[in-house]
Amino acid sequence: MFDFLGYGFVDLSMIGIIIIGILIGIEHTFEIDHVVAVSTLVSQKKDTAPWRIGSAWGIGHSITTVVLGVMLLLLNIKLPGVLYEVGEIAVGITLIYLGLKHIVFKEIRNTHKHKYGSEFGHLNPMQKWSDWSLTSILVGMVHGFAGSGFLILLLITASEMVEGILFLSSFCISIIVSMGILSHLWGKLQNIHQKGIGNIAGFASIVAGLLLIIEYT
Repeated sequence: MFDFLGYGFVDLSMIGIIIIGILIGIEHTFEIDHVVAVSTLVSQKKDTAPWRIGSAWGIGHSITTVVLGVMLLLLNIKLPGVLYEVGEIAVGITLIYLGLKHIVFKEIRNTHKHKYGSEFGHLNPMQKWSDWSLTSILVGMVHGFAGSGFLILLLITASEMVEGILFLSSFCISIIVSMGILSHLWGKLQNIHQKGIGNIAGFASIVAGLLLIIEYT
């Protein structure tokens, strides 16, 4: 595993495999579509601890990664390239939705909050039902099908079972912790610059989503 990337995975100890998984997980966390999605989620729910939103996203990403990773390790199959493209388009649609939800419907939410004393009020049943941890998990699951996460899954198919499990575990834990920390820092920044910082995340989410869709259609 990773021989063609120059890692010489065969010669690494188990600790070395874990370290590589952690480092790649940290790098994967900072991909622009991930950062934009979670920062928008954090900006939308200011009364929820940011680290919970980020960690929930990481859990969702890990659920997809583990499910597909175990399938690949056990069945030794290669996922078709079209799935990668579909996953990227799905991420693009998700980013646009998150951005529009934050910017376009912001005033509607504020109106209902003022009128009914609740952020959701009587806006619609889906918003009443929506739990932000669940939302973050679902968004993370979408990301798990796409981007570098998909490439990581392709790499897992070339590894031995034990190596794959060690790498997969350290990779997922790293993503959960890293995104929790990153979202916490974003929350701190948002507290300092309360006006406009959320809208920046929303606009960035829409732009990133459009660019992904254009690139993969």
